[in-house]
Amino acid sequence: MSIYARNPMQLRVEEQVDLTPDDHEPHAYLLKLSADSALEYAPGDWVTIKGQNSSDLVQQIIHKLQLDPNQIIQLRRYEPCSVDYALTHYLELTLLDPAILNKLVRQHQYQAWSSRAEMQIYAQGRDVLDLLNAFPELTELGVDFLNLLSPLAPRYYSIASDPRCYPNQVHVLYKSVQYQRDDRLRQGVTSNWMQQSQVGETLEGEIKPNAHFKLPTEPEQPIIMIAAGTGLAPFLGFMQARIEAGAKQNQLFFGETHQASRFLAKSSLQAWQQAGQLDLHTVFSRDQAEKHYVQDALLANHQAWLSLWQQGANIYVCGDKTGLAKGVEQTIKYVWEKELGWTEEQAQQAWLDAKKQQRIQLDVY
Repeated sequence: MSIYARNPMQLRVEEQVDLTPDDHEPHAYLLKLSADSALEYAPGDWVTIKGQNSSDLVQQIIHKLQLDPNQIIQLRRYEPCSVDYALTHYLELTLLDPAILNKLVRQHQYQAWSSRAEMQIYAQGRDVLDLLNAFPELTELGVDFLNLLSPLAPRYYSIASDPRCYPNQVHVLYKSVQYQRDDRLRQGVTSNWMQQSQVGETLEGEIKPNAHFKLPTEPEQPIIMIAAGTGLAPFLGFMQARIEAGAKQNQLFFGETHQASRFLAKSSLQAWQQAGQLDLHTVFSRDQAEKHYVQDALLANHQAWLSLWQQGANIYVCGDKTGLAKGVEQTIKYVWEKELGWTEEQAQQAWLDAKKQQRIQLDVY
């Protein structure tokens, strides 16, 4: 029986908007999906989308392993299917799971990695085809190689809508993942699948609650939202919900690369700003000689957010955990030290206390 036997929702594509049509970087999209009945979720929750591996990558792996694409195989957890179907729908190909390397060490006596840490470092940025190219003797396993692979997992996306504004819809803000490595174009499995989807087609999805990224229950409580790129997603839902609730004190720090081509959701953000519903601070890293990031905007405008923080605001951070999140944490602690006269230890303890009290909430990846 398939691991997806619990029947995920069928979400119909209602609209797909290219938010960055004039940019040469991978594009960002707002995908609007609908269900046949009202969807139950709260701003800050996730939707998982199940993608499919690209036919090009599937064919390369079939060729590398010299497999018959029509051969019927039996994989653990799944019903019998063809090799081609298994590689397209069931198996993780675009990410190299360190668990595969562990199986090679335990089951096939490979000695290329002596620890889990080494496996994780090696797997970073590589895919299954990279592994076959690096260890060509693995192709001798033929169809048995497929049993080493991990199941194709749905990808998590922060929901970019509020159910009171869109009762039977869920919106996804995502970037098309594409990059070159070792003379090959790499593509994100689910972002590529969503990008190709057409109006009227359906995608498999599930709503997943995020208990640690929630709006305050009282609309009078101020909020400070901090995001870069598609980390903006949950804050679109936040703003819809806050406006519906009549909340006035909403502040957003948002960063991208170019104002002219990558100001995501520009019309909505500026409309909320002009209506006095949003205090918007933007920064675009590559529009000047010296790169400026969200944490630089936080530092330059520290009086604006520090005042809200002292009034009891919650801080929300969504985006990259290594760049954005660390930079934001360091900047906030620095401002606390300089403006409030705290020691480094006091600022660190205040950060930990605020996270425990859920006055600081992170959705980082």
